Amino acid sequence: MMRNLLVVAVLAFASGNAVAADAAGQARAITSDQIAIGTARINLFGVDAPDPDQDNECTAGRAFYGCASNAKRALEILLSLGPVECTDSGVKNFIGIAYMTCTIRGADVGADLVRQGWALAFRPQSEKYAPLEDEAKAKRIGVWQPNIQFTKPWEWRQMDGKPVLGP
Repeated sequence: MMRNLLVVAVLAFASGNAVAADAAGQARAITSDQIAIGTARINLFGVDAPDPDQDNECTAGRAFYGCASNAKRALEILLSLGPVECTDSGVKNFIGIAYMTCTIRGADVGADLVRQGWALAFRPQSEKYAPLEDEAKAKRIGVWQPNIQFTKPWEWRQMDGKPVLGP
C-alpha cells in the first residue's frame, strides 16, 4: 500500500512538472519574438526576429526603418486574435527562458511571423521555418522588402558579444 502511494505521488509530481512546462492563456508581446503569459516569459521556438536595439541599425534607403518595432507590432496583432497555447521545446536561452512553439486557434505564431516576413527562420536552432522564410523573401515582404538593410538577429547579437540564444 505504501509503495502504491509512493508511485502515485511520483507520477503526480512528474505530470505536474510536464504541465508546468507548457503555457496557455492571453499573451502579450515583450519583444518581436518573445511573449508573456501571466508572469511566464516565452521565446518563440525556431524563429528569430530583429532585437529591440536593431531599430537604429535597420534602414530603408537612408532612413531608419524600425525592423524590431514593426516585427513586434505584427506579433501584437497576432496575439490579439485569442488565447495562446505553447508547448515547451526543451531548449532554454542563456538566462533560462524556455523556447516554445505557440499556437492561436491551431495556427503556429512563429510560422505566421516568418510567413509575413517579420521574423527569420532561426536556422542555428531549427530548419522548421526555412521554406516559409524563402517564400517571404520571394514575395519581398516584411524585412525582405526592397531597400531594407538589416543584420540577421543572431549575427547582430554575436557582433555585440551576446549569446546566439539571446534573451
